[in-house]
Amino acid sequence: MQNQQAIALTDEQKSYLRTEIRDAQMKFTDLQWKLQDEAERMVSLASQPHVDEQQALAQLEKVLTVEREVKRAQIALLVHIKNKLTAEQQAKLEELRGKTH
Repeated sequence: MQNQQAIALTDEQKSYLRTEIRDAQMKFTDLQWKLQDEAERMVSLASQPHVDEQQALAQLEKVLTVEREVKRAQIALLVHIKNKLTAEQQAKLEELRGKTH
């Protein structure tokens, strides 16, 4: 994580963030595999000479459900990280982000 020193992360915050990020990475990997499986099934259904519309739409729902899980996990991680930072740390990150954009 960038800017650890600039925002003065405590050892407790570092430990918490490491655990959160490690857990999220494992979850993202699992979801990526699941998404790939569902997407491959979708391609297989769509590549048939005659596509069963109900099957294709049902499979699309599975793909969209996994994509939703990925987005939800991403937002949850961001919220966990932000909530662990103090208001001062958040302000400092905003200031640093402004300098790089």
